[in-house]
Amino acid sequence: MDFFRLIYFSSLSGALAGLMAWGVNAMIGAIVETPSAAWMADAILLGLVAVLLIPFLLAQLDRYSGRSFRWGTLWIGVLIAILSALIASLLLWFLRSNIAVESPFLYRLAGWSLAASILGLGIGSRWLTSNKLRILHTYTGGLAGGLLGGLLFVGFGGHQPELCQAAGLMLTGAGIGFGAGLAPLLIRDGAVQFISSADARAQSKYGRANKFWELQHEETYVVGNLATSQSETRFQPGAEIFIPDASMAARHAVLFSKEGRFYIARHPDAGGPAGIAKYVLRVRGKTVTTSQELTEADDILIGRTALRFTTRKQGEP
Repeated sequence: MDFFRLIYFSSLSGALAGLMAWGVNAMIGAIVETPSAAWMADAILLGLVAVLLIPFLLAQLDRYSGRSFRWGTLWIGVLIAILSALIASLLLWFLRSNIAVESPFLYRLAGWSLAASILGLGIGSRWLTSNKLRILHTYTGGLAGGLLGGLLFVGFGGHQPELCQAAGLMLTGAGIGFGAGLAPLLIRDGAVQFISSADARAQSKYGRANKFWELQHEETYVVGNLATSQSETRFQPGAEIFIPDASMAARHAVLFSKEGRFYIARHPDAGGPAGIAKYVLRVRGKTVTTSQELTEADDILIGRTALRFTTRKQGEP
């Protein structure tokens, strides 16, 4: 999946999550009595959006980054969703208590935009230690989506409240998804792109997808043919960049950054004289025996798979 397809699918996923939240909320309303407190009804709807949107987006973004699906990501997403929804609900209660009577227009507008921005902030917190700018992008995406949704509801909700609520939630979810999907494009420090592979499985999996794996400073990525979901322990994780090439070792190489530059090195499992003889790792046509610095547009051959390295920040400290 390339960057722009990621943005598209993240936005679409957000919109669908908003629509599903509206549908589930309508079903709940048909079964049980709607809470008398308006802010509580809004909080329930917000919680549904968070639980349906955040875990799915986090799993999708981790998958895009080259990490296979892990249940831990799902549970972290659920916890973030619950916490974000609680904070947003408190904000709605505060706005309802202070400005709803005097200015219902402002309440709806501020409530939609600020609550959605908190959900975006919750998604961004997943990368707090590695990419603080990602928090800004998801927060801004949520703010913009919530503002558009609030404007739609305020402007036309009096005529078609249910329809406008559904459309507003879709815009809110799409805004959050757009911000989350746009972040890797704007803040990535480097990337490796799949070019081709002589292994049929790898070529079939990535050949038509224009596959990229984003790289970020202060992160380490294992490259190999053993997916994280296939075999993972605390001390021997799978490959974050999984390529089903039979000529690769399970853990073949390591991509890492140091002082603003990127390097590729042999994984210990593919090192030593025997590993060098058995497992191919070349940069610019030269065999890598220990580690090699990567520069813009470097061609990398791992096993029988060709990759290309790119960066926006080459040469910066």
